Amino acid sequence: MYTKILILIAAVFVAGESPMPTSAPTTTTAPARRQWGRSKAGLAVSAASADEWSLTRKMKLDLAVRNTGIVPGSLGGKEQLFAYLLIAQKSNVYYTEKIFPAAARLSSPKSGIAKWTGKLDPAKTLQMPVFDIAGLKVFSYMRGLKVKDGYPVQIVGGKVRARLAAGKVADVLRPGPVRLKCVMYLDRGSEGTLLLEGRTIKVSLGVGDFSRLPADTRKRLLADLSARMKRDAFSAKAACADAVRMGAPAIPALAKVVHDARAKDFARMWALTALAGIGGKETSDVLIECLTDKTAGVRHVAAYHGLRAKNARFDKALNERAIGGKDPMLTAWAIMGYLKFRKSVPPALLVAGVNSPQPKARAAVVETIAGGRPDRSHLPILRKLLIDDNAMIRQRAARAIGHVGDKSPETIGALIEALGLKGDSAAEAVAATLCTLMKKKWAYRAAATPKEKSEIIQKWQQWWKRNKATYRTSETKN
Repeated sequence: MYTKILILIAAVFVAGESPMPTSAPTTTTAPARRQWGRSKAGLAVSAASADEWSLTRKMKLDLAVRNTGIVPGSLGGKEQLFAYLLIAQKSNVYYTEKIFPAAARLSSPKSGIAKWTGKLDPAKTLQMPVFDIAGLKVFSYMRGLKVKDGYPVQIVGGKVRARLAAGKVADVLRPGPVRLKCVMYLDRGSEGTLLLEGRTIKVSLGVGDFSRLPADTRKRLLADLSARMKRDAFSAKAACADAVRMGAPAIPALAKVVHDARAKDFARMWALTALAGIGGKETSDVLIECLTDKTAGVRHVAAYHGLRAKNARFDKALNERAIGGKDPMLTAWAIMGYLKFRKSVPPALLVAGVNSPQPKARAAVVETIAGGRPDRSHLPILRKLLIDDNAMIRQRAARAIGHVGDKSPETIGALIEALGLKGDSAAEAVAATLCTLMKKKWAYRAAATPKEKSEIIQKWQQWWKRNKATYRTSETKN
């Protein structure tokens, strides 16, 4: 009867779960703030997480049923009422042992503890006490499960076969996103049974204090971390976030992946990214070593993400290599890393970027200057970038010069020279800057005809040829 629920859940889920011995009620989620499942016979069910979840704290959850109809809803007998949770994390799907909410209270604006009547009045909510799910037994989802009397079972030869638990919620889950939903069974006698399905909710499971976890759990999490790093790029990315949450205890496992010659490049790069996110002396040693790694991607990750660690030894090693010019792409990634994580770039590194044969490095330089507050100290670099082979670099350089507002002969001359180079987007920006500085209306339009474009360029060039000498003299006097 209810088998389709399991099939639907298995298709939609990707989560994990937690246990539930009864505990004293703590703060519960208000009915108006809950996510409610679809109403059946005027009743709907909801699960809500209480507090933040971590492997070293309780995983608190509370369940509730509300009457969405206009007549009292039948709940059946309290002894027959039970619920269970469907939990998914990544590709693992579980269902928990039955949860029997032996106590319940009626929640409303004037709520008070009420005796179980088997009925729920319109617009009222039956609130279960908050409980910890970390200790609940869980069973792995598998094909062929049926729902009998409201609960998943395996039937072989017409008989229910007992299943071995996969462990407890806290044993099977890993740090990271978890999805879960509750299913509640109501045996209402002659009025028929109801299986209420809640909405899927998302919970982020943290590590908590890693040192407080049992030794076997720590070992399992670290082994799992290494395996996920090596599985595929998507798993490695998720494992990177988990490793940063684990902190220093994850460093040895991550360093081992980075140094594993048989590991795929994506595994080594994500492990290195995680090390940079954790920081500390141990990670800086690995980051420095990777600046000269034989794999380009590893070198570039070290140069970019290594700046997150904010370690003086690493900064010194990176600057020496990036400024040296032996690895142009590393220079580019270093500049972009400074822009992302430090907001300013060492002047010597900017100069190295301008002189780099790698367009990405030069683009990083102009992006750095244009994205900040360009001033006169940047003009020598911007003038050089104005005549770059790359049109996009010239475009950004022209706009940055416009922000500086410099009208020196050197700057105007560089703009006039840049205007004659190929690239409509760059020419538009150059002409716009000239118009602003010189108070003229000689704009270059990409949509214009070739003849009109040529006439605008010539107009600016002829103007500069006539005024160059006197302009230089007047500027010198000023």
